Amino acid sequence: MSTVPSSRSRTEAGAIAIVPLDAPMGAIVQCENLAALDDAGFAVLKQAYLDHLALVIRDQSLTDDELVAIARRFGELESPPTAKERASHDSSASNPFVTVVSNIRVNGVPIGELGDGEVIWHSDFSFREVPAGMRMLYGIEIPPPSAGGNTHFCNMYLAYHDLPAALKARIHGRTIKHDTSLDTNRNLRRGAQPVTDVRTSPGPQHPIVSTHPETGCNSLFLGRRPLHYVEGLSVEESEALLDELWAHATAAGHVWVHEWRSGDVVIWDNRCTLHHRGPFDAAARRLLHGAQVKGHRPFEAPDARERPPHPRGHAASA
Repeated sequence: MSTVPSSRSRTEAGAIAIVPLDAPMGAIVQCENLAALDDAGFAVLKQAYLDHLALVIRDQSLTDDELVAIARRFGELESPPTAKERASHDSSASNPFVTVVSNIRVNGVPIGELGDGEVIWHSDFSFREVPAGMRMLYGIEIPPPSAGGNTHFCNMYLAYHDLPAALKARIHGRTIKHDTSLDTNRNLRRGAQPVTDVRTSPGPQHPIVSTHPETGCNSLFLGRRPLHYVEGLSVEESEALLDELWAHATAAGHVWVHEWRSGDVVIWDNRCTLHHRGPFDAAARRLLHGAQVKGHRPFEAPDARERPPHPRGHAASA
């Protein structure tokens, strides 16, 4: 399914190999110590990230400071959500740039965010003028596979490329207002007011067709589903169009599922993907630490209609 070949490089810091997954996106990175990559090794990693959208590096042992140092090589660090943007949880991370994703409680207080329920499809910080760019998670305590908690990723280059022609023509030049009131657990954010009319809800407008500033290729940019609105349409027309786009984008042929192991590092490009976590057994402890960098304000290039597809943006049957 991947059209990008495997590759292997050797640097002063050791060997690094990229093995594309037989899936709509993703690659395994064979690297003994991610934190020790020299500049040449990181260049290989960065290109693989752009080529494959998501990378899995197994059997790592990282401190929070090392996790943040790796993230910083991808760009300007993005702080975790503030208290006003989070639901009712507190972060226990010692490094201010680390996000704690966990269902663990200490003295009845959550040590992290997102709990143990299912998390809806979303792209991180799409409700901001500048969404997140690179995102990474490091698995510290992972429940057994039978407990659930897999992360699903969606290739939005591919979702754009194989849109029906008529639907693709409808969305060029259109924007979506990305609601700020709900979080990824569908809870009202602190200080937010319930939305009664999606046309007047707060939130930035982003183009539906997003051109990647580094690859130059187009992807769909949907953010998340609840309370979003396609500008210039009636509410009924907007709901129908969004339903059609979401059903197409999250079809099985666009999705790769990562089954976590302790020691996994997963790095993905938030600018051209969606992700969500399935539910898992609330009795099973789950702890991951994450870091992220700032992205860019989404835009649709003037010549977007003529842009070639991304290497991982060809039809799933290719």
